[in-house]
This record gives sequence, C-alpha cells and structure tokens, in this order.
Amino acid sequence: MAEIYNRNGEEITVGLQSSSVCDEAIQAARGIARDRDEEVMLEDGKKRTTVFPDGSTEDGWEGDWD
Repeated sequence: MAEIYNRNGEEITVGLQSSSVCDEAIQAARGIARDRDEEVMLEDGKKRTTVFPDGSTEDGWEGDWD
C-alpha cells in the first residue's frame, strides 16, 4: 500500500495500490501536487519519493520531511 503526505507530514491519502501492482499511487501524487501547487511526498512500501507540481519526481525526501 502507498500513502501521500503534505509538506507538514499530514496524511492526504492512504491505502493506494502500490507501484508494484499499478501506477495509481504516482498518478494520484502527481495530481495532488499539481492541484495544490506544492510538493507532496509519496511513501510506497519502503520507497520514498518527492513529487513536484510539474509532475517531476525525486527519490527520497528533502529537508524536514522525515
């Protein structure tokens, strides 16, 4: 399962299908980042990804995310 958080660490979504099953989690994260015009963090199993409003991604979490 995958979860999406905002920059403050507040949970936005929970229970998304993992990327090992389909691309639901990354697509949802990209849409939320775009709609909110802010970066979000995606935790997909043990993988952590920062997702930016332009749809680009970066492995890991920067700054005070964790």
